[in-house]
Amino acid sequence: MRFAVVSDTHFGDPMCQLACWKGNEKKDKVVIGPKYDAFKTAAGVDNDYLILLGDIFDFSICSYKEAYEVGKAFFTQLQKDKIAKYIIYVPGNHDADMWHFYEYQANIIVRMSAGKPPYDFRFSVPGIIDGRKKATGDRFFLRGVSKNPKYPGFGYGGMFLDKITINETTKGRQEGKPIVFAFAYPNLYLITEKETVLMTHGHYLESYWSLLSEWVLKVVREDLRIGDALDLWEMVAINFPLNQLACSGTGQSGPLTEIVRKIQREVKDKDLTRVKKYLDNLDNEIDKLTPSSIWQLPREVATDALSNLVKKEIMKGLEKYSETRYSEEFFHKRDVLDRFRRFMDCSLLEIDLINKETSADIRPPRYVIFGHTHEPIPWNDPNAPKTMNTGGNPVTLYNTGGWLNHMNKKTNQPEFCGAEVFIYDSNRSDAMTSKTIR
Repeated sequence: MRFAVVSDTHFGDPMCQLACWKGNEKKDKVVIGPKYDAFKTAAGVDNDYLILLGDIFDFSICSYKEAYEVGKAFFTQLQKDKIAKYIIYVPGNHDADMWHFYEYQANIIVRMSAGKPPYDFRFSVPGIIDGRKKATGDRFFLRGVSKNPKYPGFGYGGMFLDKITINETTKGRQEGKPIVFAFAYPNLYLITEKETVLMTHGHYLESYWSLLSEWVLKVVREDLRIGDALDLWEMVAINFPLNQLACSGTGQSGPLTEIVRKIQREVKDKDLTRVKKYLDNLDNEIDKLTPSSIWQLPREVATDALSNLVKKEIMKGLEKYSETRYSEEFFHKRDVLDRFRRFMDCSLLEIDLINKETSADIRPPRYVIFGHTHEPIPWNDPNAPKTMNTGGNPVTLYNTGGWLNHMNKKTNQPEFCGAEVFIYDSNRSDAMTSKTIR
């Protein structure tokens, strides 16, 4: 078995170095980016799988159509170069809608189209890759998902993204061959003779993406009837509203999208002029809703004081904002370590369920490969972050980096952030390795 692992391609972002719109302004032609050849060399050809660990499409900054067209060019080239037989897709935060599309299609659209009642969302469907030589069952399977007999070599396929490599001719005919995808979320587990490797995007380690699950437990725990700890599907489900909002909620909001993007860029550059203007506008609108009668004066004073306090706290918080992307310190922060342990606790509960239902015999993960931060950490890097899960077992973390340019603050010039392509080859004694792209 051989597979490659990448993440954070951000198709649709003009800074993407694997595929992008030519010129980025007219958006009339997509071209393969300058880092594609390096990706191809690192990943190799004829892999059993190419594993995508999230933020592959970027629906938070551009339309579905724009992101899709860029992704289409990449996957068509990938298919032409025979990089992998099958794609295993684990969505992240910027492409969370890919998981939602899958859930809608599998649980609602297919069922209702057949005149059957829809299923509830699963929220979490783990993927399992068994890399052990003694394995006798399926090398790859999705928990609780039936195999599709139309895809005997893989077991999954036929979903909405398979035809991204199909083109329509001027005569309305379709040409090309589908590329087969399987979706897992948010975790993919690799089982080897020596250890278990957990592969995930990593956005739940950042405060915003796990905000609701953290505060819901503090505020309404006794009414949730969920016990002392969250299962992984419960954590995903509770965080669904804010995750949806920040994914397609900003990227698909028409004329508002560009305003949101400007605010994001300016906040990152510590320019809060626009934010202050909008907060002042909001304050003025609140004043209009407050009666100006002398009898209502105490209420108006209290409202103004509260409004000013809220504005002050918002501005203070934004001034302290530090971006998770390109941050070497991210994983060493106490709140991130605590969030990681909670995520691992949820994952261990999921592993326990898988082991009870199957003969997988997954052990607690010793290693985690994740993306999200765009800070590549090579396999076996002696300086890779290390921590403990709640049970006291050591865990080492590695990162896939990203495929974007970013602006170097010292030179004010675009600079490639750096990517890590992880390679697993069961025929090698050192089965897992990685290759750095600079």
